[in-house]
Amino acid sequence: MLIVAAFALLVFWFRDYMSLRMSPSRKVTRRALAYGAAILLTAVFLWTLAGRIGLWDFARRIQSPTILFLVMAFHIAASVLSIWVKQTQSYDWMWATALLPAPIVWLLLLKTTLVSDQGLGGVAPQLSFFAVAVLWASSMMVVIIRTRETEMPLDDLDFAVLFGSLSHWLAMLTIPLAVSVIP
Repeated sequence: MLIVAAFALLVFWFRDYMSLRMSPSRKVTRRALAYGAAILLTAVFLWTLAGRIGLWDFARRIQSPTILFLVMAFHIAASVLSIWVKQTQSYDWMWATALLPAPIVWLLLLKTTLVSDQGLGGVAPQLSFFAVAVLWASSMMVVIIRTRETEMPLDDLDFAVLFGSLSHWLAMLTIPLAVSVIP
């Protein structure tokens, strides 16, 4: 499960990297800060929600057909947004798709945190969950700000949009694995 969660995290990190690189260099810093805030707020929201319901109960509720349908619908809608960017060639808006938190990544991360830290007490899962979120957000912000002056070629723009769309379809393929981890 840890390998699948790491792979999904990597795929969406690269999706976000390519999407954020499409923004004009004068707006990169603000958009990178907005991205970092979106990642950290998503982590806080999910952990707070899981804390109120109970971590293990929250992980089990993820398996409900309603939640799975919502996760799949979200990934399809996010994929359609990338296709819209490609069709209209509105590449300046691709950065906004990076602000959409990919539910499957967060669910896999939460479940992996719970499974791997099962016997370590209440603080260890929270620390590892937030450590990954902070590492994800800060690494993205540093890389995006450092490469802000490098323009992407047109072929790379098209690939980034295609990769952004395909990443959501790939995420839907991992949903059965995410559900099968917790009985």
